[in-house]
Amino acid sequence: MVINRIRNIVLIFIGAVFFSACASKTPIYNVPIQSDKVEEVKVKNSFKNNDELSLILTFSGGGTRAAAFSYGVLKELRHQKLLNEIDVISSVSGGSFTSAYYGLYGEKIFDDFEEKFLKKPIQSRLVDTFLNPFNWFNLSFSNRSDYVANYYEKEIFGKKTFADLRVDAPKIIINATDISTGNSFSFTPENFRKICSDLDSFPIGRAVTASSAIPVVFSPLTLKNYDNCKAFITNQNSKPKSLLTQNELQNLEIKKYQDKKQYPYIHLVDGGISDNLGVRSLLHIVTEYDNDFLEVMKVLGIQNSKKVAIIIVNAADALSPKIAQQNTPPDIETTVGAVSTIQLKRYNSDTLDFMGHEFNIWQKQVQNVRCKKKERNCKGIEFYVIELNFNKLPEKRAKKFTLTETSLELPAKKVDELIEAGQVLLRNSKEFNRFLIDIKTN
Repeated sequence: MVINRIRNIVLIFIGAVFFSACASKTPIYNVPIQSDKVEEVKVKNSFKNNDELSLILTFSGGGTRAAAFSYGVLKELRHQKLLNEIDVISSVSGGSFTSAYYGLYGEKIFDDFEEKFLKKPIQSRLVDTFLNPFNWFNLSFSNRSDYVANYYEKEIFGKKTFADLRVDAPKIIINATDISTGNSFSFTPENFRKICSDLDSFPIGRAVTASSAIPVVFSPLTLKNYDNCKAFITNQNSKPKSLLTQNELQNLEIKKYQDKKQYPYIHLVDGGISDNLGVRSLLHIVTEYDNDFLEVMKVLGIQNSKKVAIIIVNAADALSPKIAQQNTPPDIETTVGAVSTIQLKRYNSDTLDFMGHEFNIWQKQVQNVRCKKKERNCKGIEFYVIELNFNKLPEKRAKKFTLTETSLELPAKKVDELIEAGQVLLRNSKEFNRFLIDIKTN
């Protein structure tokens, strides 16, 4: 553990000081959209569901801690025979490894994901490569994420692209942060249409790399903002800026991509910076469609749903109690980690509060429309918010997990415990059990 901490501190130092001076052109992997796909992207759904039941999952960031935790939730959903009811998975950083693998391989994830990722010493191998002096001039900071993406493709995802996602897979939304606009960027057909690019041909491993690219440690992943298509605008919001919500204001930043001269490139880093829960991307989709949730339901293929359960898998960590017990300032790694934890905790809380407020609006929208159509069930739609976090475990066990380092490598025993925590927390969730009772009695 001490060796890992030393490696991490040295890596941060090298990334900030040495590699910042070594710049080289990085390859661009997103290609221009073909003319025959321009109109198709507007209506393309990756999943169709005619059932009255929908599950929407969000997987947070947090390295292998988050990946194992979300994997445990999938295992419990399989036990409850609900995997086929998942319509959407929105993921960030560590959680994106799990969502992408499930989107590609389905239930095969339960056969080999632990071996391929969760229990593989990925971080040690990457760090050893970066710290090897013989690689310093061949592996500059600016192409480091390219190396990582190649590694993920070789060891985890293969040469799969978004076109290779299963036909019967949920809609997989992998989220990163665009440091050129300060906004979140989701790997969706709609967003790629805005930069006149084709999502189907983009490698899954590179999307996950962008989603988990910790600033300074890893370089941003770059996309080209092409100018070979007409502007794709869904949001026609005509309200003055003074009346827009914070979510609506953030969503307006996406429109900057229309200025191809000012924004010819997009540089993506860890999605946790702008949305560590994977929830904001869902809120942004609703905003893009002028807050018309019924229209969004059509886009997601869940227009007939009567019950929508949103399972938020929150693998957030906690501040180390050792910080206040020392009379000397904490080291670089501890300080950076503490700042990140404080910011994410506050932002996560605001996100959940805002989402709860939006649910009331969406319920009224759906109910009003369905009642006007004289549908039999005039209740419209019912939401179940199932937030899973370590603090809902017994105190000693919760502390153990919240103080688990954010890393791409954990001991096998810790991985097993995190998987079990995901299963137990979902199984014991009061809201989840209310949901189970309701779908069985209706």
